Amino acid sequence: MKIVLSTLNAKYIHTSLALRWLYVANKERFDVSFIEFVIKEDLNTVAHKLLQTNCDVLGLSVSIWNVQQTRALIDKLKSLRPELIIFIGGPEVMYEPDFFLEQWNIDYLIGGEGEFVTGELFEALEQGVREVSIKGVSYPGHIDRTIVQADINRLVELDSPYQLACDKDSLIHRVVYLETSRGCPYQCQYCLSSLEKGVRYFPQEYIFENMKYLIDEGAHLIKFLDRTFNLNQEHTYGIFRFLIEHYRPGLSCQFEIYADLLKDEMINYLNTELPDNYFRFEIGIQSTYEPTNLEVKRRQDFQLLASNIRKLLAGGKIDLHLDLIAGLPFETYERFIQSFNDVFALGAKEVQLGFLKMLRGTNLRKNAAKYGYQFDSEAPYEIFYNDAISAEELELIHRAEEALDRYWNSGRFSRSLSYLVENHYKGRYFEFFLALNNYYNEKNFPAFGYQLEDVFQVLSGFLEERGISIFHLLRNDYYDNYTLRPHGFWKDTRTKKEKKALLQRVLQDKEFLEENQLSATQIEKYATLDLISDKTVEITLFHVRENKQTPHPRFYYELKD
Repeated sequence: MKIVLSTLNAKYIHTSLALRWLYVANKERFDVSFIEFVIKEDLNTVAHKLLQTNCDVLGLSVSIWNVQQTRALIDKLKSLRPELIIFIGGPEVMYEPDFFLEQWNIDYLIGGEGEFVTGELFEALEQGVREVSIKGVSYPGHIDRTIVQADINRLVELDSPYQLACDKDSLIHRVVYLETSRGCPYQCQYCLSSLEKGVRYFPQEYIFENMKYLIDEGAHLIKFLDRTFNLNQEHTYGIFRFLIEHYRPGLSCQFEIYADLLKDEMINYLNTELPDNYFRFEIGIQSTYEPTNLEVKRRQDFQLLASNIRKLLAGGKIDLHLDLIAGLPFETYERFIQSFNDVFALGAKEVQLGFLKMLRGTNLRKNAAKYGYQFDSEAPYEIFYNDAISAEELELIHRAEEALDRYWNSGRFSRSLSYLVENHYKGRYFEFFLALNNYYNEKNFPAFGYQLEDVFQVLSGFLEERGISIFHLLRNDYYDNYTLRPHGFWKDTRTKKEKKALLQRVLQDKEFLEENQLSATQIEKYATLDLISDKTVEITLFHVRENKQTPHPRFYYELKD
């Protein structure tokens, strides 16, 4: 019996740890392999490739981002080979097995962690048993709502899913997902993790061995899957310390952090010992409205959280990604604006504005009528409105989110927007992004496929209408988005003759070139020259910076009479 495990990842750079765990748990006993695709691939092609494996059993991992494509894929596979046994698992399907068994053309559904349950199912199928009695395994006519938890002590005895030979060459190109624990202690009513019981930790020696392998083999990005990475202080310190001691340039690590739990000792340790551009923390704040947090059973001390975030930002070592959710119970449009402004004021590099999704199995979905929720019946189950916020108000938040992502989260306007929000829109950040997006739409700029120059022109025009002049900051931000010298700044109206004359004046000043260790070739081939006053020329030198985050070198030349 040949078994294939597969899934549709959101992007090529993503990898499925679940498939790898199932593979290492079963490869010694069964003829099993795994293959990954992405959701944008043609499903006919995916189906053809899967059928070419001549598998007898196919397992598919289903998540919120691939649920519709996976269902369509299963229909294609079953139409071409009805006898193919298909089982599914994953967070999207595990809490409502009856729905998927009734609506989908599948043979089995596994609820929970399937590393060892799949082995029991494979053994039964090899023996010709179809009506199995296995905890967590459902099939038409038999529903088992057990959410299985795998024994971590057994998992660590398996070959490592992080050290597979087939992954070795791609470590530098793809995200590596690593878990040091399973489970979540919190009960946030909108989150699937709230349905898990307890937190279980992998042994630190096992974690260290795998991290060392990934570091030595050139992994580019390790994303830790722990729902609350810093729950256990000793565990957290151990891993942070190991990563710092084994730092390798070019590697970055990403964690989901509960900022309330951070102690000053740990913050000081990170701010002192951590190399630059090494750690990124995702911190879910979701709302600063306490009645909302209490209603969804989210424990949060915003004042403590904000204080810890400011301390981390003051250290300048860690990139912070702060999350908000629009549409939570009791939070009106006006109150959400305050939550946004509270969080944005902290000054993080990225603020992710998401919209509430009624995930299958969550208590908030079960109690949707209590709050007047209306939501999409298809994944990702985003809400339309509730008793506290209207569809029209959520649309305004969507508009602000578009500008937030395009201008702030993109990192393209670091100088310009930092100055604006500090000096012209302090405390009115949401209002700024909404107004900017409205202006963008009024000028009929495209939602997709826009050019870099387009978004800079929009911001420039928006500010000009309001009498705000930050021309110099805008130009420097514009240039720093390029690696090679651009044709010029869009505001530059000088003729070719005028530009050439200015270039010659700089090149003829040998003293200036020697003093700044510049050559004529550098100026002619790799520099832009801009008059920033009647007497001052700003020279931006391209093609010599260390990375995209480093500003281009700039020199200032004073024109002589």
